[in-house]
Amino acid sequence: MADVQTLDLEIQVNMPADRFFNSFKNKEESFTDKTEAVSIHHDDTNSSIQIWNLIVDGKMEQIKEKTEIDEENMSVSFLAMEGDVLEQYKSYKITLDVVPKDDGVCIAKWKWEYEKLNDDVPPPTKYIAFVADYTRDLETRLLSEP
Repeated sequence: MADVQTLDLEIQVNMPADRFFNSFKNKEESFTDKTEAVSIHHDDTNSSIQIWNLIVDGKMEQIKEKTEIDEENMSVSFLAMEGDVLEQYKSYKITLDVVPKDDGVCIAKWKWEYEKLNDDVPPPTKYIAFVADYTRDLETRLLSEP
């Protein structure tokens, strides 16, 4: 199986785009109760290698990912290098584009690009549900801070 498939999710976030985007630039600000721990192994201005412990669908999962930040376009990509997700997918990448809106809100546009290991593997809907919850939790936490 050699087809890369895609899925998309758009969520309105009730804060300015730069505030939401900056929480991903400042990695310590992007924690929620869905993220147990993160270990940053290489870090420079626009890319890093991170190992995350996540609670997905009620179970602990780990992922080692390469994160790249495009400040000009307010975009972040997360490429899986190792971890639980690669037990089902040959390749797995998530891209977040933060799109400003006029009324002080923004749109979080999440895009999944993945290649299944075989035809029996389902689409990564549990990860989409995780990211939807994570986005809402992060929004709530950031809005509660001064």
